[in-house]
Order: sequence, then C-alpha cells, then structure tokens
Amino acid sequence: MAISKTKIFNMALNELGVTAPIANADAQDDTRAIILRNFYENARDEVLKAFDWNFAEKYRTLTPTSDECLDPRFQYVYDCPNDCLNAREIYVAEGNGEKKKFRLSANEAGQKILLTTVSPIVLRYTRRVEQETFFSPEFAAALALYLAGEAGKAITGSEQKANSAMRSYWDKVRLAQISNASEGQEVDEDKSTYLDAR
Repeated sequence: MAISKTKIFNMALNELGVTAPIANADAQDDTRAIILRNFYENARDEVLKAFDWNFAEKYRTLTPTSDECLDPRFQYVYDCPNDCLNAREIYVAEGNGEKKKFRLSANEAGQKILLTTVSPIVLRYTRRVEQETFFSPEFAAALALYLAGEAGKAITGSEQKANSAMRSYWDKVRLAQISNASEGQEVDEDKSTYLDAR
C-alpha cells in the first residue's frame, strides 16, 4: 500500500494505543486528525533534518551573491535554496570532490545564507519533501513515531505514551542509519574538514 498522510496518522495512533483509525487525514470532524495536522508539517521537516535520508538528498550548483561577507573567516555569500532543510556538504564546482568549510547564517531579511571561501560551489543538502508517496518506508515509520511523541499527550492525555513514542523514534532513526547506509557504497573520505552547520 502506498504511503499517505492518512496511513502515517494511523501508524501514529497505533503507537499511542488508539485502535480506531482515521478515515481521512483531512477530516474536519475528527479531533485526532485535527491535532495530528497541527503537528504534521513541523514534524515532517524535523524528521527530514534529523538524518541524511537518501530519498531527500539533492545537489545544486550555487553562485555567490553580491552581498558583502561580514564574517572575516569567509569570503563568499550564497543564498540557500528554498527547499533546503539541512546543508550537509559543499564542494568546489568542477573540483575533485574535496569537502570545503562552510557556515550557515542569516541575512538582514532573515533569509538563510551560506558562507564559505570558495566559488562557485556544489551544495549537497536535505530537501523538503512534501509528497508522502516519495517517502521511504523507514522515514514514514520514523515520522509516525515522532508525530505520536509530539501529539500523543494532546490525543491520549498520557505523557508517558508520548515519551515512549519519542524514545521509539530515536531507536528507529538509528536503525534507519544502518538501512540507509546499505543502499549505496560510501565514497572514500579525504582528510579535509568542514563545519557541519545544523
């Protein structure tokens, strides 16, 4: 069965011990659906940011803006892509794949920017994925647990059930790291260092 928001909501409810399913995640007459929707988008983005999920990985070549970099450690300023939730690594465009140092900051307008010493660059990042059909089964299970942890007390009145779901979420993320790593062969690491700004 394809992954859907309704399925994720029902997985979260099952984790909380609620057996009556939600027929539609967008139902306006189901208090449980309304509560879960209130937490859903933030929960989805938090779970995406928490781990380097393969299905959400994206590369983009960036060129620097004309903004002056006020941080003396860096020379160039880049606008972060709108769908960037977590900048993972940067490389010199057309370079040898060596990772470079970077720092995330914000400009005066509050927009996320990336500071570094090289230009142009390729950014590898975790993107915002909004369509549930693109989620991996491991991610959907982790999201359901996180959602149960966030919304559990409001739905069941039990802080203990919510805390249990959150502990299960962290266990699931650790297992997902193993599964995710087995989907490809890791590229040999070089000796360069970089700031993993999260």
